[in-house]
Amino acid sequence: MKKRNISDSYVMTAYTKSAGDMLELETVRSTVKAINKMAAQKDKMNNYRYQSGWTDVEPVKSTRYRVKCQGRGPRTAAAIADGKHPRKYDQSLPLRHAERMDVYVYTV
Repeated sequence: MKKRNISDSYVMTAYTKSAGDMLELETVRSTVKAINKMAAQKDKMNNYRYQSGWTDVEPVKSTRYRVKCQGRGPRTAAAIADGKHPRKYDQSLPLRHAERMDVYVYTV
């Protein structure tokens, strides 16, 4: 079996000039936000039940998620346009200069 060079956290590639891709990215972000909010409410309720003596099962913190967008595109021209050294954005490209972005969802 051949190993792919894609992370398990990878979700999609979104093009910044595509309204559909940006809408899909916003959907991913709002979904993760809702999941994290529900997890926080569940944790709060479980802690209350445990501290009130309603249960003797010690509460465990729920998993939280984080969305990360990694900018992709030409880096040298963007660095020069910002008045920086041409190799400045070799490690990470700011999203304002990105032609496309890879979207990842990580557990926190």
